[in-house]
Amino acid sequence: MGKWGSKWLGDNYSKEQWMGLSITGVMMANIFGIPLVGADICGFIGDATEDLCTKWHFVGAFYPFSRNHNGGLKAQEPYVWSPTAQAHMRSAIKVKYSLIRYYYTSLFDLSTLGLGGTFYKPLFFEFPDDQNAF
Repeated sequence: MGKWGSKWLGDNYSKEQWMGLSITGVMMANIFGIPLVGADICGFIGDATEDLCTKWHFVGAFYPFSRNHNGGLKAQEPYVWSPTAQAHMRSAIKVKYSLIRYYYTSLFDLSTLGLGGTFYKPLFFEFPDDQNAF
């Protein structure tokens, strides 16, 4: 990805707290100048629950980079879960695909036009005067 490359946040745990930390991690990497960054959705270490994996698919839809990848004993790909969870994960993946042109264009602009800035950022970066954005 241009001069910045990409970054993966490392082996995270299949826990809701780590899902939240991954959001902060993606934002921090962007602030440090690495716009193409993401996490292993559903977590890498341990076994995700169906609910956690479903939620993480939606969170991952908004990361610049995400993958369902794990080192646990239990499979966590969408096809192993209930039909309801599969439908929700499919919906999250469709959200990701619907945004892919925006992602590619924004990341291309960041890497080639010298625009600086970040791709995935806290809301208060866009609205610094809005107290609710904090």
